[in-house]
Amino acid sequence: MMRRTPPRGVLGVFEHTDQLLAALRATQKARMTVRDVYSPVPLEQARDFVTPGRSPVRFVTFVGAVTGLVSGLALAFMTSDVWHLVVGGKPVNSIVPFLVVGFELTILFGALATLVALLVLARLPSVAFPGPAYREQFSLDRFGVWIDCAAGDERAASDLLRQAGASDVQRVADAAPEAA
Repeated sequence: MMRRTPPRGVLGVFEHTDQLLAALRATQKARMTVRDVYSPVPLEQARDFVTPGRSPVRFVTFVGAVTGLVSGLALAFMTSDVWHLVVGGKPVNSIVPFLVVGFELTILFGALATLVALLVLARLPSVAFPGPAYREQFSLDRFGVWIDCAAGDERAASDLLRQAGASDVQRVADAAPEAA
């Protein structure tokens, strides 16, 4: 089983949205990576600062679709080889009617692969709450910024968050969410 490295970084807690947005602008100027932003209300302005990773869902969908096409054509060809039904003088292995089966299984396998990839990548169903940086106060009245950084860069990230007005700054690797 592959072991993932634990998430590292610095978490800044803010009381107001203007402080949060100032911190996000400062992290962008300093070329730091914002891993996540926590907010009790939707903030459209904060979406531009979070750098999401590239999703592998489209690749999984493509693999599922190709698998469905190959499976559908193989099913049709193998069935015609076993049963040898000659209809209307057509050849036993005719590609045109077999494309229908291939198309249908392309759609089916692509959709099922997408659903499975979505559930696996979203870690659903999930019994644990979202990650080590989440605090219950982020659902009530505080805002949070999780800056992804190595052990040597934590000092600079902490200073940057404090200068932006963070009321609390914590290391994410050491901090665990409070048990409810």
